[in-house]
Amino acid sequence: MSDETTIQSEIEKLLDEAFECEQIGDFKKALELGEQAFAMAADGAHEDAFCDAGMQCSMALGWMGRAEEAIEYVQRILQRVVQRGDQVREARARTVYANVLIEMGLDSESYQEASRAISMASSPDQAHVLLKAMDLQAIAMIYADNFDAASNMLDEALMIADRYGLNRIYATLMLHLGLLNTRIGEAELARGNKETHKLFLEKGATQTEHAIELAKVCGNKRVEMVGAANLAEFLAEFGRFEEADKWIEHWYSLEEIATPSNWVHLHYTVSDFELKRGNLDAALEAGKRAIEVAKDISSADNYASAVQRLANAYEAAGDHKSALEMQKRFHNEFRKRSAEKGHWQGKFDELNREIEQVKSLLQNASNDMERLKEEAMTDPLTELANRRAFDQQMETLSDNQNAKYAIAVLDLDHFKAVNDAFSHVVGDEVLRSVAGCLIDACRATDLVCRIGGEEFAIILNGSAPSQIYKVCERLRASIESFDWSSLAQGLEMTASIGVAQAKNGMSPGEVFAKADNRLFYAKAKGRNRVVTSIAAMERKQRFFKII
Repeated sequence: MSDETTIQSEIEKLLDEAFECEQIGDFKKALELGEQAFAMAADGAHEDAFCDAGMQCSMALGWMGRAEEAIEYVQRILQRVVQRGDQVREARARTVYANVLIEMGLDSESYQEASRAISMASSPDQAHVLLKAMDLQAIAMIYADNFDAASNMLDEALMIADRYGLNRIYATLMLHLGLLNTRIGEAELARGNKETHKLFLEKGATQTEHAIELAKVCGNKRVEMVGAANLAEFLAEFGRFEEADKWIEHWYSLEEIATPSNWVHLHYTVSDFELKRGNLDAALEAGKRAIEVAKDISSADNYASAVQRLANAYEAAGDHKSALEMQKRFHNEFRKRSAEKGHWQGKFDELNREIEQVKSLLQNASNDMERLKEEAMTDPLTELANRRAFDQQMETLSDNQNAKYAIAVLDLDHFKAVNDAFSHVVGDEVLRSVAGCLIDACRATDLVCRIGGEEFAIILNGSAPSQIYKVCERLRASIESFDWSSLAQGLEMTASIGVAQAKNGMSPGEVFAKADNRLFYAKAKGRNRVVTSIAAMERKQRFFKII
């Protein structure tokens, strides 16, 4: 068995274990295993595993409240699978993306991504992806008070889960059916229909308890944990506090897998039912704990729930000043998070525009090939060779299996922030200046190309292995040391670079993929660095994050 085959087998084993941890709700362990697989795949021609590991990391990070890192992973993976025309992985990536978006409070965007995933997940072996996307759509509809549509979606999903024997996701769907009916009950109470409210709450509690029992059988600990907190909250509505306490104890028996969002949910639930049974001190203490945890995570819904519970506790205690301060804090935080949501909505729209452009190009490529060959081979902004020139050179290298070369892929760090803070005019000047740095630092025999917005590729012809790092470090240093303040006061710019050298049996596409993987890894390790290889000891490092 070859080394590459052995590595591939190790990666697949890690991903299988990570998926199992995700299914039972142990997202911390899932992230640890996903990051190990990601590091191993990034150093070789394991493109499928690389994308799978990136999605695994994104899913776990999203559940753990680390939304920015989660989005950076999944957006880059989504772009890659779209470019490859891999619709199976695109469906999964969009489902992961939808999951992260709904945790951030971007319900409408999550619904859109879930819809796209549903349209792609058409085969029986994609049933799990289909059901997850349907579940996310149902949650978005619940939050929008579109209860009839959510009910229809969950009923259909439950039938599919039952048909394929997907018991773990069946338990999740049942949990959310319980959530739906309690939300309907809350809406009825707001209309003054107390008896109807009670009926729906009882129905929701029964469904939640059923979900927990199913979860115990199939090992879905996350449903057990969330369901336990939900049941404690529902039972408190009926004044059944001793039973509520038992469910809180059950929650604590699972606390080793708790994410920050789970802790917020627990604390504000305890605050709520302690308030209902008249224990004001305990209600205030639990409410304060919920706020403390909620401020550091991305879930807008959890934060709002925590603030509401603490404000209620202050009000009941007669501390109207503190209650008012909490309401002010809620509105200030709401404005802040609205601004953040606007930022992510912009990135969401931008990504989808880019993806649609890529799909349009791929769809029309066969018809337009001759026309594309006739177009200029130079990027008009930077006057470097463009993507078509790069692709043409890659085809030439494919015909010469003995060619000695390396490929470096360079991406400017935080370039979108330059456009946002200084304007697109300054951004264009940055790209021109970077092009000048690259030309000055490279040899006449090297091909320097701009292949995307802020992404460049260099084909280093005839480079000896000992020289590759020196050349790329010179490129990186020339960008970092450039006098960027001459373009705008306070402007700084760095670049991350991934490099791979051609070896016997490797196609140019595989060399490029390896370099691109290393670029991604350079960013994950902190940016402003060159990665030419990933040491074996570094592959096993458990934690790193995108900054």
